[in-house]
Amino acid sequence: MPILKRYRTWLIVAGCLLVLYAFVGFFAVPYTVKRYVIPMVSETLRHPVLLGEMTFNPFTFAVTLSDLDIREQDGTSMAGFHELFINFEATSLVRRAYLFDEIKLTLPFGSVVIGQDGKLNLLSLVPPPKETSEPPPAPRPKAKIPPIQIRELVIRQGVLEYRDVSKARPVNIDVVPIEITLRNFSTREGGENAYAFSAEFGQDETLAWEGTLSLDPLESEGTLSLSNIKLSTFWPSVRDRFRFDLTGGAITLSGRYHFDVTDKPVNIRLTEGKILLSGFSMTAPGDLDPVIDLTSLGVEGIRFDLPRQSVEIEAVRVSQPRLRILREPDGSINFEDMLIPPRPQATPTGGTAGVSQSGPSVNPNKSWSIGVQEVELTKGAITIEDQTLQHPAEIQVDDLTISLKEIHMPVSGAMPLSASLRLNRTGVIETKGRIRLEPIEADFTVSVDHLGLRPFQPYMDRFLQVEITEGEFGLAGEVNYRAVHEAVPMLRYAGKLGITNLHVRHRPSDEELLNWKALGLTNVVLAFDPTSVRIGEIALRDPAVRVVTAPDGRMNITQILLEQDTGSSAAPKPANRQKAKADTAGPTPISIDRVTLENFSATFVDESIDPRVMTGLYDLSGSIKGLSSKQVAKADVSLAGKVDRVAPIKIQGKINPLSSDTYTDLKVVFQGIDLTAVSPYAGKYVGFPIEKGRLSLDLAYRLSQKQLVGENKVLIDQFTFGESTNSRDATSLPVRLAVALLKDRHGRIDIDLPVRGDLNEPDFRYGRVVLNTLVNLITKVATSPFAALGGLVGGSGDELQYLEFEAGSHELVQSEQAKLSQLAKALEERPALRLEITGSADRKRDRDAIALGKIGEEVQRRFTQGGKKNLQSAPSMEREAELLGDLYAEKVGRQATKTEVLANGKSVVRVLSPEEIRTELISVMPVTEGELRTLAQRRAQSVREALVGEGKVPEDRLFLVDVDLVDSKEQKVRTRLNVTGA
Repeated sequence: MPILKRYRTWLIVAGCLLVLYAFVGFFAVPYTVKRYVIPMVSETLRHPVLLGEMTFNPFTFAVTLSDLDIREQDGTSMAGFHELFINFEATSLVRRAYLFDEIKLTLPFGSVVIGQDGKLNLLSLVPPPKETSEPPPAPRPKAKIPPIQIRELVIRQGVLEYRDVSKARPVNIDVVPIEITLRNFSTREGGENAYAFSAEFGQDETLAWEGTLSLDPLESEGTLSLSNIKLSTFWPSVRDRFRFDLTGGAITLSGRYHFDVTDKPVNIRLTEGKILLSGFSMTAPGDLDPVIDLTSLGVEGIRFDLPRQSVEIEAVRVSQPRLRILREPDGSINFEDMLIPPRPQATPTGGTAGVSQSGPSVNPNKSWSIGVQEVELTKGAITIEDQTLQHPAEIQVDDLTISLKEIHMPVSGAMPLSASLRLNRTGVIETKGRIRLEPIEADFTVSVDHLGLRPFQPYMDRFLQVEITEGEFGLAGEVNYRAVHEAVPMLRYAGKLGITNLHVRHRPSDEELLNWKALGLTNVVLAFDPTSVRIGEIALRDPAVRVVTAPDGRMNITQILLEQDTGSSAAPKPANRQKAKADTAGPTPISIDRVTLENFSATFVDESIDPRVMTGLYDLSGSIKGLSSKQVAKADVSLAGKVDRVAPIKIQGKINPLSSDTYTDLKVVFQGIDLTAVSPYAGKYVGFPIEKGRLSLDLAYRLSQKQLVGENKVLIDQFTFGESTNSRDATSLPVRLAVALLKDRHGRIDIDLPVRGDLNEPDFRYGRVVLNTLVNLITKVATSPFAALGGLVGGSGDELQYLEFEAGSHELVQSEQAKLSQLAKALEERPALRLEITGSADRKRDRDAIALGKIGEEVQRRFTQGGKKNLQSAPSMEREAELLGDLYAEKVGRQATKTEVLANGKSVVRVLSPEEIRTELISVMPVTEGELRTLAQRRAQSVREALVGEGKVPEDRLFLVDVDLVDSKEQKVRTRLNVTGA
């Protein structure tokens, strides 16, 4: 029992101590901390510190702190947390390390503020050094960090608010929520105050640190690395701050650093820094296909010096980046919204989330120095899909490589740049040169090889009704750009370019419109601001164009452009202003040393004619030398080819189409063009098909001072019409007659067709002028055939339309016989012509002449007594007067006398003179119409006989037509002639 009593005493003492220990742990420690420690900390920090609750389990060494709040002097929260739970291993008391089984921090928050004076609010938590006159104490050894091991460190729903009001535009950055879990965190002590710790965030995600650390003063130096930290680990905490999703990516960071607060400003230096972002992928919300993804992005050789405000990077390397650009039907880009931050959201601290455009600087008066030795991008790819078009366009860029070196900020010097890419799997684009930013200058060599034009077709569909089925673009040269360009152009290109193997299809007809093997421009110098163009040579090889007139009369080349909606009437105003500006600046200087054309062919098909017409121009080759916009320049033209592969064509002369006053002096010669190829045209519009014929043209055009002078010499050989087609579209002009009038005895038609025109006239059209001239010629020839014949023999030809006869006579006088000789000569020159002779008789003149002749015959008959005596003699004047008086009495019924009143009023009877008797007898002598027609017929016969006899005109070319009885006012009676075709 005594022993039990003795143990009971110890047990009671132990129990009391245990109760006391529990009381102290559970009650006294929390009370002491809240009552004394917190005010002491608040006084030390010179900031109000509030603590809600504290619990301490003295048996498990678990501590819980709730609602800790460190405030500014104005009462705003500065830092704190909702709950801190620490589970400390009691075995640490007997070990040489501090072991924490769990540390859990819930809803921590912090407000980092840089005031208007540039000071960091957190630095106010550091106690100021004590002022003393004593010499500074000897340096103390740096405090050591004891070994620490934490099995799990958890931070949940953390909030960090950053504000910088020292800037002209305040900066606000909120990070919320912060979620961190560390496992197996530990530090170990090494030599020379060296420590190290490592932590795991997840599978293969590690944090490691080795270095030195002292707390008084705060200073650290060492190596820090984050390995394979997956972005998805932290992304959920900031996802609401962005309009995109990260579906992949991991970051690896490493570097050596030095940190201490003994210097002002805070001394932070980083060397041997490396950043590697791998497997990065970003998508639009709800989209499965990534907008941006890349294999890796590495930043190597990072050197950061905060006091010097400098950053140096050895290399930035981007490997296999891929960008998907989608232009929506409404014109928006797929990643436009992704780059716009959402509206600010409230944070647990009552602030709002924001995004800053700039970070804090240590010295606002000093700019940061940034240098990057090289930026390299390899194996990049870009996919561009444009859905704003009627037929969506897709552009593929791959094998993208970019290298930019010697980057410095502030900007200084030129930076070497090289880039290459493959476009649409065939085209290769390469560039290399240097670029300067202040002022902006760029000098590059550029080359483009085998760039296919077909993928760009959807952009042409807006304006053209043609389709590029094949074709490649190439370019090689130098590009120079100068933002400041007083002495040189702003933009200049020098080199060559061209398009090869081009094939263009006309969509409405689904037939090929244009093609060529090669179009090349060499020694090209293009400049802008001021603008100038200089080309050494333009060479076009094997071009071919097909011009088709559809059955409805529309030509394919007129259907190339789509009709555009010009919009409101106010739309053209900017164009007008631009035009006025261009006019003020003067014409653009242009010079082209040589244009070479090789084997040009043009096929013309007219399906509006039945049967359709097909003709063409082939093998047109040659050159144009010396084209220039200078007023005095004249380019030499020399071209030669064939029409329908047979008839040669030559074009020679001088032109100046690029000057403001266009100049042309050309001679174009066609020889022996077969006209049967265009026979359907003649059948439809002329009314007769062409059975045979060849056309030769000798054209000379001169254009100067807007005045056109053209000399068209037309030679048609053996031109022959066929039978009438009875076409409803045929002209009413007597074209057969015109052809007969124009065709000489050798079967040729030789026409000089001069053309004159003023290009200043608003309605001037060259084709219309030539056509009108030709129509006028045919009309004039057909309607005035004798004028045309007169041109063959001299004179106007108008007098050849008729032959004049004396009244009552059918005998040709000498002057009329001369006219017949001219007419016979003209008919000999125009063997296809026929002559129609219309005998004419004047109802008055010829009747009076016939009546007068009958009077004479009757007087003679009465004198010869019916032909029985005095046959060879003529009556005397007295006897003739008697005979006339007898005839007058017989015909009139009274004597040939006339009563006259003299001046004194007396009347006398006077016998009429023979002339007066004849005059009065003319009206009473009977003359029949048959006699007039007979006279007219005899006149026509006289003309025919003269032409056949003396004129040697074949009788089958002369035709007598029905006579014509006229009432003419002419002095002589005219017999009309008419010319007809064969």
